[in-house]
Amino acid sequence: MNKITCIKLMILVLCISPYLHAQVGIGTTTPKSSLDIKASSQSTPNNTDGILIPRFDAFPATNPGADQDGMLAFLNTAIGTDDKGFYYWDNDQTKWINIGAEEWKAGTNPSGDNLIYATRAKLTGTDMVITDDGRIGFGTDDPVERFEFRGPGDNDFQITSANTNPPNYILYNTGGTLDTPGPLAANGEIGSFIVKTHDGNGIVEPGGFRFYMDGVAKAGSAPSRFVISTTPDGSISQRERIIVRSTGNVGLTEQNPTATLHIRAGAASAGSAPIKLTTGTNLTTPEKGAIEYDGTDLYFTPNTTRKLLLKGLKNTASLDFPNIPAGSSVELTITVTGATVGSSCSGSPNTSIEPGLMWSCYVSAANTVKIRLSNITGAAINPALKSWKVTVIE
Repeated sequence: MNKITCIKLMILVLCISPYLHAQVGIGTTTPKSSLDIKASSQSTPNNTDGILIPRFDAFPATNPGADQDGMLAFLNTAIGTDDKGFYYWDNDQTKWINIGAEEWKAGTNPSGDNLIYATRAKLTGTDMVITDDGRIGFGTDDPVERFEFRGPGDNDFQITSANTNPPNYILYNTGGTLDTPGPLAANGEIGSFIVKTHDGNGIVEPGGFRFYMDGVAKAGSAPSRFVISTTPDGSISQRERIIVRSTGNVGLTEQNPTATLHIRAGAASAGSAPIKLTTGTNLTTPEKGAIEYDGTDLYFTPNTTRKLLLKGLKNTASLDFPNIPAGSSVELTITVTGATVGSSCSGSPNTSIEPGLMWSCYVSAANTVKIRLSNITGAAINPALKSWKVTVIE
């Protein structure tokens, strides 16, 4: 039977088959379904073995109707978000459904990694991929990390819940293996939130939030340590700035805080004082335990009354008093920066003094303190050169 005759026969059978309610076979005398078409050879088929479905360059301007529900067609080229491939008309959804070009296709990224990618997302300009080694990329077909969002704009990550059990972001790290977990090594890192940026030469890691074991974990005990790190100017190496130990002690640039709050030591350079208060307005009603600074005075409220914390000014100088006649006194001056007339003053020698001498001090002028040395004996005394320390309380 030649090919033309076969085609005519097939058309004839298809036309009468609805009335015969029979199975139709093409290339076979024992069809196994309503329409059973056999290839010229199952092992070595011809390149024309197959069925051609109607092909479109574009979908019809007028949508099909209910009578065409399930109608099959082939789109020759991608149009917008519709990829090339087979489509069927779904009248319930009033749209053409892509069945020939799967949502996920196999591909390879520029680094040579095999992957699958979401076709519709790629057509709209956003890559969504899963590489063969398990890396997931949104906005990139070459994710660097196990899970990566990449884009020029909004890349927020939101976890939404409407339950009394709120969303949680959990980092779990274990010693041993995932199948047989065990405690981490001593002081091992549990998990981190890391930030990265570009310094002009390459990608750097300037800071982050890190959780560690604070010692060794054992049954019923998992002490932890929390660290916030930043990078100083002129460096790309992180430094630990805030450290919270398992004791509850907090260190500010102190890795091993030995108090509830342990602050780093000051330095001579500007901006490095351990604590600095900004000028503010005192509370209308004093509060127990409050420390306040109004730009002039420092206050502390131990109970319900605000107390002024006196300011102490001091200096040390060597004084060489002249010979002091019996019953007389001599005054010498020491500079104490910040001292004002009327302030309380105390002073004393830093070593022993000759018997029969008494002393006192007072603020005689701004920044000026006078030490008065009196001879209360009946004979002259010539004091030796000595170091004197003076403290002024404002």
